[in-house]
Amino acid sequence: MKKYLFSLGLVLTFAACAPYEDEDIKLPDPPGAPSITVEPIVGAPNRIVIKDVSTGFFARVWDLPGGTPAKSTLAVDTIFYQSKGDYIITMYASAEGGGGAAQVSRSINIAEDAQPACDPQTALLTGDCEGPGKCWTLTNAAGAVRVGPQPGSSEWYTSPVNGLQTAQYDDDFCFYFTAGRFQYFNNGQTVDPFNGYQAVDYTPPTNLSWIVSKGTGQNGADQIILPAGAFLGVWDSGPIYDIASLTEDQLVVRSKIVNTDGWFELTFVKN
Repeated sequence: MKKYLFSLGLVLTFAACAPYEDEDIKLPDPPGAPSITVEPIVGAPNRIVIKDVSTGFFARVWDLPGGTPAKSTLAVDTIFYQSKGDYIITMYASAEGGGGAAQVSRSINIAEDAQPACDPQTALLTGDCEGPGKCWTLTNAAGAVRVGPQPGSSEWYTSPVNGLQTAQYDDDFCFYFTAGRFQYFNNGQTVDPFNGYQAVDYTPPTNLSWIVSKGTGQNGADQIILPAGAFLGVWDSGPIYDIASLTEDQLVVRSKIVNTDGWFELTFVKN
C-alpha cells in the first residue's frame, strides 16, 4: 500500500508541475506588400499624388522625407517637393485580423526646384515680382487669431483688440519673389504654444522658401506652402495655409492645428 501511495504521489506531483498546453492557435499568414500609386500632377511636377489602393489593410502611415507634409495617414494625399532631387516614399500598413504590418516604397525624381509664378496674386503677396519683397504682421484688430473645429470657424477662441503678446506683434513674415524665398523675423523671441505660450528665445532658419499651390485647399482655395517646420503667425500652425483672402493690405489664411484637431484663421496686415 505504501508503494502504491508513493507512486500515486509522483504522478500527481508531475501532473501539477507539467505546463498547460492549449491547442495551437493558427496565426494569419504575414501580409503581402500593400499597393500604392505615386503620380505627379500634370502641369505641376513638384506636386505628387499618393494613393493607397491595397485591400486587407485597415491603417496606414506614409513616410515622406523631403516632402510637405512629411507624414500622412490619408488614403489619398498630395505631397509638395520644393527642391529637385531623388526622394523615397514609403507606406507602412497594418493588416486586418491581426496579421501584422507590411510596407512598400517607391522612388521619385523631382527634376526642378519649384518656382513661384509671376501673377497678380504673387504681386500682392510679395509686393511686386521685381520688388524687394513684402512683409506681413498679425493685425492688432480683433480676430487676428481665430480657432475653431472647422476652417473659418471661431467657436474656441477669438483674439480681442491688442490681445496678443508683444512677441507676436513684432514678428514679420516676409515673401520675396526672387528664388521663392521666405523669411521669418522675430526680433529674438517667439511665443511657444507647446510650452505654456511663453515668449522664448528662438532663431528662425534663413534658408526657407514658399510656393503657391493653385486650387488644392478647402473648396478649391489656393494654398501657401512652406517647408516642414516653417509657419505663419503661430508656431502650431502650418506649414500649409489656405488663402482665405488677399488684398494689397491684408492677408487672411487658414491652417490646421499641428498634431491635433481644429483650425486656425490668421489675419495679417502689410508691414
